Amino acid sequence: MKHKNWQNIWVIGASSGIGAAIVQKFIVETNESTTRHITISARSHAALQEMALASPRISAMPCDVTNPGSVDQVLELIESEHGLPDLVIYCAGFYNPMPVEDFSRDTVAHHIAVNYQGAVNCLEPLLRKMRARGHGEIAITASVVGYRGLPKAGAYGPTKAALISLCETLREELTGSGVIMRVINPGFVKTPMTDQNDFDMPYLQTPQQAADFIYNGLCKNDDFEIAFPQPFVRQLKLARILPYRWYFKLVERLVQK
Repeated sequence: MKHKNWQNIWVIGASSGIGAAIVQKFIVETNESTTRHITISARSHAALQEMALASPRISAMPCDVTNPGSVDQVLELIESEHGLPDLVIYCAGFYNPMPVEDFSRDTVAHHIAVNYQGAVNCLEPLLRKMRARGHGEIAITASVVGYRGLPKAGAYGPTKAALISLCETLREELTGSGVIMRVINPGFVKTPMTDQNDFDMPYLQTPQQAADFIYNGLCKNDDFEIAFPQPFVRQLKLARILPYRWYFKLVERLVQK
């Protein structure tokens, strides 16, 4: 696998799940000539500190993505110690199933604050600084759930759909700037968040499998979307173009299983 020259990487939402697995993947697959330093951020200081013990190339900088001041402070600290990141991977996320009988504006607001507004809080300073420098890469983790509305995902799904739309918009506008915007759309990955689901999750992946897909996708080329696993992605992309009457019948059949 060909390595890109990302000397300075920032992984946001790195304390568990996909984010933690990505950090481990980079440490195993790269060395100081290809990746000099990785900054890991999340709200959990203890978890970050434990991860940082695994390699002298990792430093832990706790960050609350819902607080713009916290994001700005951490980014300034990264710049002062290591320089502006070459690659930023946003993995911070929140998920609670929300069936219609539990519909809650507070639940929706919390999903928006972490999944969408949290990404926006990071993007504002990163886009400004990377555009001024003339290069950089940002990968935002959304989900295949954002392709189309699914039962019990009334709080989570719309935030992921919004992220996909935002990344699509920014990708086009950043053309020629040297800054690359990418979206990561995983299927179901076994994490404490998805352990809440009370249904069979098709093509369930481990965090390590997800990290392999993401790492390989980032290294291969500059394609906009990194989506996996492919059989599930193909099925959901087909569902995305179905007329509503066919789509709702399909969802009804799936829910009844």
